Amino acid sequence: MAQFLGKGSPRPPKTSKVRLYCSRFDPFTAGLRYVLREKGVEFENIYIDTHNDTAEWYKDINPTGEIPCVEIGDEAIPETFIIYDYLEAKFPSVKTQHTGNAYKWAKDRLFATRISQNLAPKIGGLVKEPEKNLSEIATKLKTVNSILSKRGTDYIGGSSPNYADYYLWGWVELIPAIKAAHNLKFDLDREEYKHYWAWISRMDKNKHIEQDRIDRKVNLKLRTEFFKSVIAGKPNVLVGL
Repeated sequence: MAQFLGKGSPRPPKTSKVRLYCSRFDPFTAGLRYVLREKGVEFENIYIDTHNDTAEWYKDINPTGEIPCVEIGDEAIPETFIIYDYLEAKFPSVKTQHTGNAYKWAKDRLFATRISQNLAPKIGGLVKEPEKNLSEIATKLKTVNSILSKRGTDYIGGSSPNYADYYLWGWVELIPAIKAAHNLKFDLDREEYKHYWAWISRMDKNKHIEQDRIDRKVNLKLRTEFFKSVIAGKPNVLVGL
């Protein structure tokens, strides 16, 4: 089971195993876990309490105090997209980026970057200002639908998901839980968004995503309860454990 560490917790001893500093319901880290599973890399989650007081020693690992951060022995790398690149170079036997095709690599990075800049903040904003962000999310997801249509492939990565798919999934998998927590009506038309919905159906059945839910004891019901606790001003990262 993952460790939950906050203020006053001792720093875990260094290890040669991949260690992922994250939070239990954190979308920034979700795609990294899926990529590590895709690559067949054994890793451990260390949950950092970002809602209350962060463990004092964590800033020795990442001076900003932010998550995610990956640590392997004496190597510590922060920042989501930098971590994706680091993992791709560190564990190259299973590819999750088009590193051999400069154009495809650039197109995927542009896609992921625009998701991080334009869609992710709107999904995050649903927690406190749901009505303000719903229409903009629908617009951004229409763009995703269009991109999937133009690519003519099952995934952003092609015939199988790559890091850009996993990054996007880490965000959109939160929408049903936040919607349920607020009791919102938000249903994208199945025909108008058919490429997006087909992608959702495939990703939801992805074996690495399914196994991650089981291993970490996180599902729609528990995510919903977590977001209810956030909305109430008392984030409960231990819900369901």
